[in-house]
Amino acid sequence: MKNQPAVIQLALLGLLLMLAAPAAAETLVLDDLEQYEFAGTLMGRGEFFKAVLEYERLLHFFPGSPLADEATFGIGLAYDGAGEHAAAGDVYRGFLLEYPDSELLPEIRLALGRSLALRYRYQDARRELETLAGEEPPTTASGRAAILHGLTYLPVDDFAAAGESFSWAAERFTDEPAGELAEVLADLAGRRDEVDTLSPIFNGFLSALVPGLGQIIAGRTADGFIALFTNALWIGGTVWAVSEDEIPTAVVTGLFGLSFYVGNVYNAGEAAAELNRRRIAALTAEIVTEVRAWERENGTGVTLAPEVVEP
Repeated sequence: MKNQPAVIQLALLGLLLMLAAPAAAETLVLDDLEQYEFAGTLMGRGEFFKAVLEYERLLHFFPGSPLADEATFGIGLAYDGAGEHAAAGDVYRGFLLEYPDSELLPEIRLALGRSLALRYRYQDARRELETLAGEEPPTTASGRAAILHGLTYLPVDDFAAAGESFSWAAERFTDEPAGELAEVLADLAGRRDEVDTLSPIFNGFLSALVPGLGQIIAGRTADGFIALFTNALWIGGTVWAVSEDEIPTAVVTGLFGLSFYVGNVYNAGEAAAELNRRRIAALTAEIVTEVRAWERENGTGVTLAPEVVEP
């Protein structure tokens, strides 16, 4: 009986394993709703790639689940959230083929249009959104599709087209939340002509006459005085070299001075263009803020103005 302690230990170990088996089995039981909610939690944390894995796990273990279409939609949204808009678009297109009778189809088409816009494929996005917005009878996503259609014109500074799109949406969806938002956005887009802008060419011309003047007008006061001082220094050096018959020195300082002078003119034009971009961006931000406030109030699904994430 020398091995009696070992036998007892093995028996105890076997008993422990038998007791632990039901608990282990319980941890392996999967529930599609819990899996879906867990993936949604990851989405809320911004852990998009982990969310993709959990949604795919649901589809793998529960292919016939009533949540399968929502999980597939979640995969697309997770890819969009991670900045992988091409992958998201593939998921949305696959959804249209795999779940042709799903109630989520309007949201999927809206998400597809948004994904195309986030890839800068504005023409393709507008075609998709225009079809959805003009559908008869209107779907649950038609009003938002019309709004998003107008938003796609803002990145290319076509506020006139955006205003037309918003106005059309306001008329089509009168007395609906989307129509009320469209009316507000149309008014904001119409303010584009009120934005004060500078002509880059004229601003460069001013700095050609007086180095640094264009920069100062564009709000770059420090750059303007630096340009004025630097050009005055090179011009003065060139004049002094000529007066002293130091021709080689005059040639060198003149060439350097010319390069600084040309750079000063170019910089003045760029300063004007940058000022214009900032002022237009401020108006765009005002429109986007209005959209996000409307979404918070109305609790819509696919956000029309997401925070852009670079892949």
